[in-house]
Formats: sequence, C-alpha cells, structure tokens
Amino acid sequence: MATAGLLAACSSSGGSTSASTDGALKKIVYIPGLTGNPFYNTVACGAKGAAKKASVDFSYQGAANFDVAEQTKIVNAVTATNPGAIMISITDPNAMVAPLTVAKSHGIKIIAVDGDLNDKSVMTTNIQSDGVRGGEMAGEELARAVGRRGTVLVVDNVTGSVVAEARVKGFKKAIARYPDMKVLAVQYSNNDVSKAASIVSATAGSNRDLVGVFGVQTNNTQGALTGVREAGKQGKVHVVGYDISDPITAALRDGTLDGTVVQNPRGEGATGVEAAIKAMQGKPVPRNQSADSIFVTPENVDSAKSRDYIYDVNCKG
Repeated sequence: MATAGLLAACSSSGGSTSASTDGALKKIVYIPGLTGNPFYNTVACGAKGAAKKASVDFSYQGAANFDVAEQTKIVNAVTATNPGAIMISITDPNAMVAPLTVAKSHGIKIIAVDGDLNDKSVMTTNIQSDGVRGGEMAGEELARAVGRRGTVLVVDNVTGSVVAEARVKGFKKAIARYPDMKVLAVQYSNNDVSKAASIVSATAGSNRDLVGVFGVQTNNTQGALTGVREAGKQGKVHVVGYDISDPITAALRDGTLDGTVVQNPRGEGATGVEAAIKAMQGKPVPRNQSADSIFVTPENVDSAKSRDYIYDVNCKG
C-alpha cells in the first residue's frame, strides 16, 4: 500500500520540512511502525502541517516492514543525529524500551503516537484512540450485520501488540453479549494481505457456520475481503475492519465491506508535534492524550464527517 504522493513529500529516507526557530528548538523526527501504511502516512501529514505552522524542522523516517529490529536501527540512527524530539509509533511495547531510553538519556523528548511502552517513565506523552472502544464498535456492527448469531473470525498481524490486543479485547467484549455467537481463535497474518486472504478463504471453506470476519488492521481487512471473494462467500460472510485505505473505501462504496473503525491520524500527528514543541520548551504536557474515532459504513462513507477522518496519505487536507 505504498503511496508515492506522500513519499514525495516526506519520504522514508527523511525528507524534511525545515524552517529556523533561531536555534531555540531542535528538529522533530517521526518514526512510524512502517512506511507505506495509510494510518502512519496520515500521522506524518498532520505532523508536517503542524510543524510548518510552528516553523519547526520535521522529518519522517521509517522501515518498510513492521519489525522491531528494523525500527530499533532507525531509532539508534536518529538518536545519533540528536533531534529535539522523536515522535514514534512503536512496534513493540517491551523491545522498544531500551533504544528509546538511550534516546531519552541524550535529552531527546519521546512522543508516542498510537501506543505506549510498558515502562511508562520513558515517554513524555502517549497520543492514542481507545482501541477497546473501537473494537467494541466493530463487534457491535458485525453482530448487527449477521443477525447476532453465528461464528466469527478475527485476523490480526502478530502476537504481542498492545494496540491490537485492545482492539481484539473490545471486539470479543461486544460479541460476548450475544449467546448465539462464537469467536474462533485469533489467526495471524504477519501484516500480509495474501496471508490474510488465505486464512479467511480456508476458514470459510472449512467452517459452514462462519458468518463474519474482523480485520484488526488495514491489510487484514483488505485480505479478508479477498478471502471471502475467493471462497465464493460474498453476501454470506460479512467483514468489518479497523483503519482505512483506498481499497477499503472502494469496498465500502460497493457494499462488500460492512464498515470500518476510522481513527484521526492527522489530528494525532498535529497533537504530537504540539506536544513535542511544548516538551522542548520545558512546558508541561499531559502524560496521556486521547484521540477519537468513528465507524464508517457504506451509508455514511461520503458524508462530510467521514471525509474529515478518511486518511489523507498525500497531505492534501
């Protein structure tokens, strides 16, 4: 899902929006979970816009894969350049403690976007939507779509993600309200669309009671749609997701996707830059900052509110 438009504006190699602040503030670097992802790209767009308004140097640098080792290398490389602040969407709440602690020891302010570390002393702030509530929204909508009965499947990326675990927890909480519904064991795709499609196709073929799928992230939602189609189960197996992309928006418009939870990454990116600036100035910053999300359906996908939330990977908004 790489998006050339954004990469031209703020590339994975660190293209920057630079402006002088007479030396009072150092640069801010955003390190996403991976590049080419609509959510993270839109965080970068929001951050870039806020940095430009504040005349602060901003750059965006990440790995092509959602991988702890690769993100650690980037954190180490960025730390060596001594920025004023690192904004980061972490790949792992435990493994990223060590490299970010080193960065903090250099006086760098650490701003989390969409996920905190297990060691709460490292981050200055964490800006995040309520994943449990988002998962509940997805579960309630899927339950409604399938008549509140039948078996449903959850497709996640990998084990150990606090963000994903919150979404799955909320989804299961919603489904548990309906005694005629059952959630199968979570299956994992390693963020691979083809793997997610294969999981869903195989499960739909072997489980006659399967009536729905929850894609916990963008690639799993897209893969679920493909898997349902490959199994010939369109209209019989419903899909809900989390986050959005151009293919997901198209699926909403043609009715093959029942709905998806959409966060506000542009707002989270802007809030991250604002928090970084305050922290660099020695001003207080709330330790936890909440961001909202909405549920987008075929019926409201083209509404004014949905357009405000749908991810803006080319920094047009």
